[in-house]
Amino acid sequence: MKSPAPVLLLSVSLIAQGPRFTVRDAIQAEWLRQPLSFTEEQTKALPPADRTRLGRTLQRIGAPGGPALLPPELDKPTLGLWEAQAATARTPQQRFTALFFLNRLKSPKALMALAGLSPADAQTWPKHLHLEAALATARLNGSEASPELLAFLDAMRKVGKVDPVRAQAARLRLMMAGKEAGLLPPVKATPGSLLALMDAWNRAPWPQRRDLALSAFSSLSPQSPAWPRLGLVPPSQEVLNRSCVGLLSRLAEGVPSPAPAEAFQVSGTPWPCSAHPLALWYGFQALAKVEIPLPGLRPALAQAPPLGASSPLLLGVLLPALRRQDPQQADRVRAQLLEGPGAIPRAAAIEDLPAAPEDLAALTQCTWRDDQFETQQTLIHSYARWKMAPEDQKAQLQPWLQHPNWTCRWEAYQALLKLDPRTPWPGAPNPTAADQAILDEAIRLAERGKPVRLRLSLNGKRRLTLRLDPRVAPMNVANLVLLARKGYFNGRLVPRVVPDFVVQMGSPVDTMDGGPGHTVRCENSLDWYGPGSVGMALSGKDTGGSQFFITTNATPHLTGRYTRLGEVEDPDRALKILDDMDLGAKILSITVLEP
Repeated sequence: MKSPAPVLLLSVSLIAQGPRFTVRDAIQAEWLRQPLSFTEEQTKALPPADRTRLGRTLQRIGAPGGPALLPPELDKPTLGLWEAQAATARTPQQRFTALFFLNRLKSPKALMALAGLSPADAQTWPKHLHLEAALATARLNGSEASPELLAFLDAMRKVGKVDPVRAQAARLRLMMAGKEAGLLPPVKATPGSLLALMDAWNRAPWPQRRDLALSAFSSLSPQSPAWPRLGLVPPSQEVLNRSCVGLLSRLAEGVPSPAPAEAFQVSGTPWPCSAHPLALWYGFQALAKVEIPLPGLRPALAQAPPLGASSPLLLGVLLPALRRQDPQQADRVRAQLLEGPGAIPRAAAIEDLPAAPEDLAALTQCTWRDDQFETQQTLIHSYARWKMAPEDQKAQLQPWLQHPNWTCRWEAYQALLKLDPRTPWPGAPNPTAADQAILDEAIRLAERGKPVRLRLSLNGKRRLTLRLDPRVAPMNVANLVLLARKGYFNGRLVPRVVPDFVVQMGSPVDTMDGGPGHTVRCENSLDWYGPGSVGMALSGKDTGGSQFFITTNATPHLTGRYTRLGEVEDPDRALKILDDMDLGAKILSITVLEP
């Protein structure tokens, strides 16, 4: 198979003919991830656009001694750095970002980022740049709004730039923390508002939620006392049916860790979606939080399959709970998953191993061939978790530096670096057929230089269009284009909906697991993650695959850390759809809209 020419040699020959560093050169260099050798004179001789491209390429390669992509305030945020940023913030983007990071750092001075705003600024504040959650967080961290800021916020309400659902979620958080006496007028119950209010409710300590959690959710009923307590108009049965998986996921996520046994003693009519694989996936994760044996669970766990976990994937999610509740059953399930054909369940089984198995060589050989990176990543990380001797760890890690997947090489390099700082930077593998197809398409799209549009069609006659930029992230855009053309996404479910944050999709198993059988290099940039941005989901550096997300508010902490591919078109329409997305919604198709 033809391999891209080494970029070091390519760049030298090009400089002999005339200094250039083209789009093609950049894509090949970022795929190879090898250090580039350009002298200061050669760099200065490049045309300005090529010089900029070279600088970004060096940042993305990330080889030792290369330039950093992230500025200090994003790389290692501190109060001092962000208070300085807040003091000079003037644009909405600067103000929101400073407020966001000061909140993450729990600063009682967070609202200084909004100082100087007046009612007139409400007219120009971006409609989809929502402040409701950030303002609530700032108040919970000790900030108080000045009269000038209150006047700005009042003007925002008058021009329709305060979202009622977000405002109610913020008020619920403040009320449960004793900062407000009551809720705002009830908002309409929809799949999106139910998730948003449940998320806000889940942030309160368990003792405050206990009685409602154990009594109000015994059945999926419009008459439940939960809805007015959450600030909602009672939902219709149709809305509840659409929201069923989402509500169960929030009840599961709201179980504290360690979990009290009472959290699983809800009696009543089973919900119609209680056996849905995605509901079970969330539920089994909650069950793993229980640290004491629950005798009532033993009969159900001893059955085949335990608790309805009929697939290896669900057995893998249930395994941590089995380990605590029925260790003998857990041993049987682990052995089954280690030897089975499923890569993702095997990762869960490896995670369950307390020490290196006697047949580590056989497990390594099997994992080496897996088509899902999660398994390989888990095994590479397990050598240290198993507390193997340093020399034994090195012996296990060294072969991974020759794996045909670059991301395995990168993970092994990172692990070896902790054992030996002299570990050399790994070489690049030859491209597989999937790699070569992505490289060819990336070069074609980037050289064409035009946006790529993908139409995302969901059940319920919902459509939105993604506008992706192959000039910024050519490999990742090409990867999604090729997958969409194959129909890879058709029929898949939306497994993650976090109101005021992201909607994530693209898993081949309808959870947040898995990918297409290959990984794609990160193509990070400092393009801001504003509302409606499209980014690649990751489990570490260079682990992109098929899963992507769309932001429903600005998410500045993702900037420079997750590949940003583009944004949604017609944000007024698209963000309304995303804000009301139901967990488990079905993707009917993703279509590439280009000749």
